[in-house]
Amino acid sequence: MPMKNTKLYHTAKEQRPEVKQFVKFAIVGGSGLIVDYIVLNILRHVFQTSSQVAVTGGFVIAALSNFYWNRNWVYPQSRTVKKRKQLPQFLLINFVGLIINLTVVHFAEVPMTHLMTDLVKAIGLNRGGTFLGLNITKAIAAIIVMVWNFVVNRLVTFRGMTGTSALPVPDETVESVL
Repeated sequence: MPMKNTKLYHTAKEQRPEVKQFVKFAIVGGSGLIVDYIVLNILRHVFQTSSQVAVTGGFVIAALSNFYWNRNWVYPQSRTVKKRKQLPQFLLINFVGLIINLTVVHFAEVPMTHLMTDLVKAIGLNRGGTFLGLNITKAIAAIIVMVWNFVVNRLVTFRGMTGTSALPVPDETVESVL
């Protein structure tokens, strides 16, 4: 039986724009996560801020970057909606994501740091447990928040917009977004 005649094939083909959109969303999220980690580690380990301040700083910078790329690449049709309407929705959703992030870090960082410190010592090293503990905890939080952000932003901020469009998307100007 040829694959093209199966229900699974037709279902997958119908979902192609959403799959493509999710892949783009994941790429944007991945680049945002890199930005998040860089800012997090600079604030925490170079400037010696608290983990909560470092998590917040990294998250906010990454969220702003993600808004730009989601609006311009993942959901280009969304540029027909004014930023002053879209950005507050996006920021509110991301604020909930930040609360999720901070909660995970608050409850999991200390036990994860103890676990990583013990592991680092077991392999003969004296340093790295604190760094690993925070970064692994942040990875756990990032996975949870990624699911939250994709689902809620898809349903609210970028509702009804797919990654492809038959209509050309107008270039943004200051007048068009205000």
